[in-house]
Formats: sequence, structure tokens, C-alpha cells
Amino acid sequence: MAVTVGLAEAKDKLSELIGRVAQGEEITITRHDAAIARLVPAKRLSREEVVQAIEGIRALRAKHRVKLTTEDIIAWKNAGRR
Repeated sequence: MAVTVGLAEAKDKLSELIGRVAQGEEITITRHDAAIARLVPAKRLSREEVVQAIEGIRALRAKHRVKLTTEDIIAWKNAGRR
């Protein structure tokens, strides 16, 4: 069930809303009747999903033979965040 709350109510009841999200609910926060944010449960990846992601990255690196360092990837990720 989708739950919608106004921003003022969300500020007043944040702890309660976080508890509900931890139980699996998704909550949309609105300002002037327009959706501005969603609170959703954080998804923890299974070990199998992590292994699959790593294997996918390794396959791409082998296929494209691009020399990338971890520092390169982090720099790209952070580009424009200043």
C-alpha cells in the first residue's frame, strides 16, 4: 500500500516513518501536493548478486581491454559533485 505524507508531517514523524519503511512500506513525501521524495527500504544485496556484479565487471574489462584503475572509477563517480 502506497502512503503519502506532507513534508511538515514527515518532519514531525520522521522516526515513525523510518520505522514503517524498515517494515517494508514505501512512503512518498509531498510539498504542495507534488511528490518530492520517496522513502523506500534499503535493499541489501545477496552474496550471489555481489558475485554476479563482480563477474560482470570483469567480463566487461576483459572484453574492452581498457586500463582503468580504482582511482579512475572513483574520480568519474565523483565528477561534478563539487
